[in-house]
Amino acid sequence: MTKEILKRGLAKIIKNKKSISKKEMFLALNLLKYLPVPYTLRESFEKASWRIEEIKEAIKNEGPLAFKYPNRILSEIHPNCKEKIIRNFLFGLIEKREKKWEKAKKEGSFTPFTALISPLMRCNLNCIGCYAKRYDKKTDMPEELFERIIREGEELGVIFYTILGGEPLLIFDRIYRIFKKYNTAYAQLFTNGTFLTEEIARKLQEIGNIFILFSVEGFEKETDERRGKGVFEKVISGMELLQKYGVPHGFSAVLSRKNADVVISDEFIDLMLEKGCLWGWYFLYMPVCGDKDLSLMPTPEQRAKLWKRHLEIRQKKPIVVIDFWGDAPLVGGCIAGKYYLHVNNEGLVEPCIFTHFSREELNIKDRSLKEIMASPVFKEYRSRQPFSKNLLLPCPLIDHPQIFREIFQKYNLTPSHLGAETLVKDLAPGLDDYSKKVHQIFDKIWEENYKKIN
Repeated sequence: MTKEILKRGLAKIIKNKKSISKKEMFLALNLLKYLPVPYTLRESFEKASWRIEEIKEAIKNEGPLAFKYPNRILSEIHPNCKEKIIRNFLFGLIEKREKKWEKAKKEGSFTPFTALISPLMRCNLNCIGCYAKRYDKKTDMPEELFERIIREGEELGVIFYTILGGEPLLIFDRIYRIFKKYNTAYAQLFTNGTFLTEEIARKLQEIGNIFILFSVEGFEKETDERRGKGVFEKVISGMELLQKYGVPHGFSAVLSRKNADVVISDEFIDLMLEKGCLWGWYFLYMPVCGDKDLSLMPTPEQRAKLWKRHLEIRQKKPIVVIDFWGDAPLVGGCIAGKYYLHVNNEGLVEPCIFTHFSREELNIKDRSLKEIMASPVFKEYRSRQPFSKNLLLPCPLIDHPQIFREIFQKYNLTPSHLGAETLVKDLAPGLDDYSKKVHQIFDKIWEENYKKIN
């Protein structure tokens, strides 16, 4: 009862605050040690506890993330959305799921931190290197199944959901109904931005429990070259619309050989800040669409530059940017089949959004989320993780491709979309060569820097 009163009271206070003083921040940090921490996070919290004094020093100096970032959230986000960030996400992360996580572990299963769901795979765009062009409306996931996944996720203790596609705003009414019903859940939704309207912005503000991420390739030249003429302009308009309604949003950039320098430049980050972005994801271009082409993959040198640069951005700018590969040390390496999974439009569950391979017995239509997390395939992933002592090289697809091929063969996995098999067949020699080259660079980076990033 005391914890619930504290949670509601804090959420209400923050909901109505427009800024927070240094004194209040110091008080909040001192209270952290009294918060209950789930068993799955205790080790991480203990390792990070020494950083409290570092954070206090950064607050004192009005640092970008420690001081300016919290005040951006308080001043720029609508009260409904602020309250849901605190109550649904942050408190969910800290304490509300612990009993469910422990129960799942005792029963031989495991709770993913986030469940990625593609309720549809179709899209209105025809982006280079994307598989969504092959799908139509008939392949959409039934709404009842979508809702059941959220319900089972809540029962299992999933912290938040990631809604993908295709283009999820094509079925926004369905998403709105489900997250209005499950209003204690929290989600991030990736969109190309071309379907965002005033009505959608108002509804996002109303329910408050969805964070929007806009896919962008850089500026107009880079974005329109890959996504189509006029798309960049619509992305910027969408960001401005969500700024108007106080809906939290950010960007998602695919780092390719063509845009590697642009998306990590100060000019690009400053534009994202100007348009209200609070968060930024960096993903490496992955050859998963069946085109048998590795030419868009960033070079190992470009990938190393992203790793170095994203850390600099976090030091200098009031925005959280995440390098999906380069930040793997923060979560112990690859988290596929452990802290996250992907459910595609047909209900097939995959260990990772880039691993388009599954088995018929891993279909959510026939099994519960808990049963799938306890399946031999997912247990295999967890037993092998991390796949390397070098946590900067977490991926079994491109950093250790031989490992994925072993799992693929052992469990007789089948492609979940046309052309996915090229990853383990036609592209195997090229990925082996890429893996060798990326190890040459990142093994040195790991030896020289790992203590600083752990």
